[in-house]
Amino acid sequence: MTTTAPDATRVAPITTGLDRLRRSLHTAENNTVGYRAHEPAWDRGFVEELSTEHQVSFRMEAFGYTPNELHGHASLCDDLAMAGPLQLLTREGAHALRGICRQLKSCAVHHDYVVSHRLRNVETISPFVHAMVRDPAFLAHVSQLVGVPLIPHPVRDAGVQINFYGAASAHAAPAVAKWHLDGMTYVFTMTLSDHSEHDGGDYIYYRGHPRDFDADREEITARGQAYPDVHAAPFQHVGDTMFTRASRVYHAVTPVTRGDRITLAVSLFCPLLGAQDENRFWHSAPDDGLLRTMGNWRRLHQAVKRPATYCRREGVPILPLSNPRTA
Repeated sequence: MTTTAPDATRVAPITTGLDRLRRSLHTAENNTVGYRAHEPAWDRGFVEELSTEHQVSFRMEAFGYTPNELHGHASLCDDLAMAGPLQLLTREGAHALRGICRQLKSCAVHHDYVVSHRLRNVETISPFVHAMVRDPAFLAHVSQLVGVPLIPHPVRDAGVQINFYGAASAHAAPAVAKWHLDGMTYVFTMTLSDHSEHDGGDYIYYRGHPRDFDADREEITARGQAYPDVHAAPFQHVGDTMFTRASRVYHAVTPVTRGDRITLAVSLFCPLLGAQDENRFWHSAPDDGLLRTMGNWRRLHQAVKRPATYCRREGVPILPLSNPRTA
């Protein structure tokens, strides 16, 4: 007999087809017009030293991928699927970021496509975040972890976003992230809430190939964490971060039943493997609308074609086109 997840933890998959087109015809909301940044200044000392202690990592093979499905080229196999929990920021830096994200909650919009309540395009709104994702030490840290050079993503709206999860109220259902694959490949999800501050809100993922998820979609979504290949990421404390190859790993966030949870998702770009970026126009259009997506799409293709020019224009270091693990 199939065990069904209780309603309090069940998450549906995103809709596709005509629903994506319908959503793409809207104009993306902008609630940040009146935002005035009262933020601490970014400090390079906020970048934590890289440590793999207590970290769990999985290669793509663990998710059912074969060698011919991996990113990379003949001299570079880019095959890290998940890693964490890890610390990208010091405790002081993570708590400074937490305060900023709480301050930005009033700017977030409600949307039932992927994440119920979130703020996109954070890098252009927050001076702190803008400086963080361009800091050479921060970029060196994440590049060393993944094994390829990483820089801010040209698809600016989806590059950095804040996700807000809260319990159901008389006026709203609990916020979730539906089962989905991202357009982004290199995604770092940082929790800005201690686990003791909320019940539910688990970041769950399917440890298997997307084709197997699609084949068993109904049973997986019905059983949730009772399904053998569905696991919860081990977030515990403010600053805990998971790397996920989010375009290849199905993931979701369950409803919060008590308290609230905030996460920051930072999606980065590899100029060395830009042509292998898995963004598709329809990944962003249902969230951002057709016009904004066209601008993002143009910037992405310019960065793929001329990565060094993109780095100079964005003020980020032109990272060596080599594998940071062996450089």
